[in-house]
Formats: sequence, structure tokens, C-alpha cells
Amino acid sequence: MEILYEYMAEIDLPLPFSSEFISLIPAQRETIDKLLKEKIITSYAVSLEKGKLWTTLFAASEESAGEILSSFPVINLVRYRLSKLAFHNTIGHTLPQFSLN
Repeated sequence: MEILYEYMAEIDLPLPFSSEFISLIPAQRETIDKLLKEKIITSYAVSLEKGKLWTTLFAASEESAGEILSSFPVINLVRYRLSKLAFHNTIGHTLPQFSLN
């Protein structure tokens, strides 16, 4: 069994957005949705005013995390930094508790 680590990618978006970048957004969203469903990416956040994107993902190594990021349609237009996380807590999506009373 391969051990997976969680990584945080901090991605610098190109400001202002070029028409090329904007044209890649639908494909980017599709890729992210696929990786979220596969539970490879665990979170994805964008700040348009700061020109930043943050995502957390599971990978066996920093190299394999970079390979995942290379599947992003916008990857050739951005710069990124990876950090291996010691832990990452989230509230997650839970179902409400039902009472048997």
C-alpha cells in the first residue's frame, strides 16, 4: 500500500487575467471537479483580489503532487509552491444526526 501525504499548493494567478487564461477556466473547473470526486484534491479556494489559488491534495511525493498540478489546464500560466502538511483539519460535509426518540 502506497503512503499518501497531504500537500498544500499555493498558486499565483496571472493578474490581470488574459483572454487565454479566462478561456481555460471551464476546463480548469472540470478538472478540479473530477479530482475532488476522486478525493485526490481535498479543498480548492480562489481569491480573485489577491490573485491566489490554494488547493490541498493527496500524493505519494512532492514530485507526484507536481504531476497532479500539471494536469491543471492553467498550469502553464501560473506559478506554484508546494508544502507538505503535517495535518489539515476541515469540518467536512456531514449528514445531520437523526434522533430515534
